[in-house]
Amino acid sequence: MHVDKNLGAPSSIPSWYHEYSPLKRNCTYGRQVIISCLLAAALAAPPPLLKLDPKEPIPILAQSNILNEDGTFQNSYESADGTKAESSGTLKDLGDKEGPSSIIQGSYSFITPDGQLFELRYIADENGFQPQASFLPVAPPIPEEILKSLAYNAAHPEEDNLRK
Repeated sequence: MHVDKNLGAPSSIPSWYHEYSPLKRNCTYGRQVIISCLLAAALAAPPPLLKLDPKEPIPILAQSNILNEDGTFQNSYESADGTKAESSGTLKDLGDKEGPSSIIQGSYSFITPDGQLFELRYIADENGFQPQASFLPVAPPIPEEILKSLAYNAAHPEEDNLRK
């Protein structure tokens, strides 16, 4: 029979049990979980912004330029201040005398001084430059009276000739 040191009373629990008790194992396991969570959070956090002197050039961390014989291309870069840009292009024959036109799509992003990420995606083709980004201003809707006037003008082109 084992005597408990703290109480001086007989105990049926052997002394070696306390070294390997479930409570002790759970505390160790809990510490491992906490340390793992902290490590995961630290690794998942965005890299700290590099504080650069405004007079110093910003280092380029990565850059790629690929120009193929058929006129297609891909390029990208990333700089130390968090700016990233990438684009790719192809040639498209629009049937005009000037030859094929470039169709380019891409994106760029940058981090503002207060840490916000701004990203813009775009396509440039026969319809012009078409950017898409949440930070771009949106035009107000065209008033109904103007829409009616434009529709009337489109339906009556002969009245435009009267003014000449």
